[in-house]
Amino acid sequence: MSLVVELWARSEIPEYGALYRADGTAREVFIDGPASLRLELGEPFEAEEPEYAHRITVDGEAELPDGRGYVCCGSGALGDEGFFARLDGERRLLWVLTSTEGNPFLRVSVDWPSAHFVNDWGTVLTLDLTDPDYAS
Repeated sequence: MSLVVELWARSEIPEYGALYRADGTAREVFIDGPASLRLELGEPFEAEEPEYAHRITVDGEAELPDGRGYVCCGSGALGDEGFFARLDGERRLLWVLTSTEGNPFLRVSVDWPSAHFVNDWGTVLTLDLTDPDYAS
């Protein structure tokens, strides 16, 4: 079991902003702030035991069509971190994207293949769930 899957099972996420996949791979994430939520994926890196992990709360969830699973989003214990994640049909983690720059994500909706995550500023970040980075 990968580190991020272990953390997820304890309702925690690493403090470092990244896209963590259940297979143990990770990529840096850059979000330019809660007002615009422009997202850029950086270089891959090896996910290691984080110095800090944040307790999380799932604030929103949406089911994907045709048994493709779920997406969810939420907030961390300190108030500035947020996350969104993709789960399989049995709600097992496929990937989670963590951020301290995008603020908590409170709502999610799906218009397949797009998922729309809304932060506490009301700003929407849209992902194409068929993109290889976000596909199952």
